[in-house]
Amino acid sequence: MSTKHYPKFNPKDFLTNTWQKKPKLIKEFLPYNELISPNELAGLACEDFVESRLIEENPPHKIRHGPFKEEVFKKLPNENWTLLVQSVDLYDRRVRMIKDSFSFLPSWRLDDIMVSYATAEAGVGPHFDHYDVFLIQGEGRRKWQLGQFCDPNTKIDNSSGLDLLRNFSPTEEFVLEEGDALYIPPHMSHNGTSISNSLCYSVGFRAPSAFEMYPHDKEGNVGSDNPFRRFKNINDSEVPSYDCEIANRDLREAFNSSDSCDYEGFCRSFGAFVTQPRYKEIFSADQQIDSLKHLLHLIDTEMKINLHPASRIAFCELEKQGLVLFFNDGRTYPVDLEEIDLVRKMNHTCCYKSFIDNNHTSSCAKILLDMVRFGSLELS
Repeated sequence: MSTKHYPKFNPKDFLTNTWQKKPKLIKEFLPYNELISPNELAGLACEDFVESRLIEENPPHKIRHGPFKEEVFKKLPNENWTLLVQSVDLYDRRVRMIKDSFSFLPSWRLDDIMVSYATAEAGVGPHFDHYDVFLIQGEGRRKWQLGQFCDPNTKIDNSSGLDLLRNFSPTEEFVLEEGDALYIPPHMSHNGTSISNSLCYSVGFRAPSAFEMYPHDKEGNVGSDNPFRRFKNINDSEVPSYDCEIANRDLREAFNSSDSCDYEGFCRSFGAFVTQPRYKEIFSADQQIDSLKHLLHLIDTEMKINLHPASRIAFCELEKQGLVLFFNDGRTYPVDLEEIDLVRKMNHTCCYKSFIDNNHTSSCAKILLDMVRFGSLELS
């Protein structure tokens, strides 16, 4: 798959008419070539540090959690089983490139890329998600049925270990070929069945609940955790100017849906939450950096500095407070508004070595030093 958008896909039209409103089939969203093989995916599922699940039979009766032994896959039948591997983008550079195709959405919304391998007739059963998802077809073909939007009254059966719908009434059906994508908005029920052995890349986008955004009400009491009360940027029809920026309109919408009365405090909490990494334990800071001067010395010795694949960054501008808030992996860094142009450059495409060389007296350089110490930036 290439990282370029298919020419017939119009991001602005999608954001205006489809995003968080209705499903959409996007034919040939990405030109297809193999990113990861079924054997490579099974290999990842055998690793202790990777989250994986194996579902046998359709409809599912049980779910097995990894890591798995190689012998498990050798004993499986030819049909009717599914392997799900979470956050494959963290471990495979080719899969990670898919993220580049979603630059029309804020990067802080993008959660991870789950990859599923399903044999003929296999599926995980009818369900819904609390977040936006793009299902991109790799090799093979898969049929998707879409049904009703779900709410707190929707009846769930979790006897298999999966939250499956007790009642599913399909109203639309699509068959995805290699390179096709199906966008499904939050809470829409769906059910996938593999027509042939197939790979699917599931790109999920974070949609924090009101409780997650601000877990206390105005009196300081713990708020109600209603999973259906979530952040939505449904009126956001503009492609982001800066991929890591949390736009003011999104902050205001999130703030208004919370029980907070402290806007700056909420912004700090919100940015820290949406940049929380999925797996904190995979960060390691092997280099003991004493100071910015020490870091500059290491960089001068041709050592490379790169953003960790699991690291999450974002920023927001609080003009009235004269502040920019920079967020990295759940940490919040206040920066003077005069350095906003530097903050805007601290994104996923930043050449951090040059940035530190050219701006070593700035507070932003000190933030990068902190990121190195926490392992969010890697030296190699």
